[in-house]
Amino acid sequence: MEIVVRGRNVEVPEHFRQKVEDKVGQLERFDGKVIRIDVELLHEKNPRQAANCQRVEITLRGKGPVARAEASAPDFYAALELAAGKLENHMRRANDRRRVHHGRRTPPSVRID
Repeated sequence: MEIVVRGRNVEVPEHFRQKVEDKVGQLERFDGKVIRIDVELLHEKNPRQAANCQRVEITLRGKGPVARAEASAPDFYAALELAAGKLENHMRRANDRRRVHHGRRTPPSVRID
């Protein structure tokens, strides 16, 4: 699995790259067919968007559909936490959908009550 961290008009420090590898590397447990993970950092220059000026986009590419999540927050660490949470929820639901066999043991994340 290849993890690529890029910044648009933003310098990406090495400790942030390590944080991204730790956080996003956990997503491989839901789908072992992930080939590449792209993480892109952006800074919104609009002063009216100061509350959400840092944006993180995460894209998972593999054998199947592309999974993508993005989040905005006042700093990159909070945005990374939000985006990784969204992507983890998406991957968990997709993994549970593959396991549903229309029996009694439907996973709670895809159960329709």
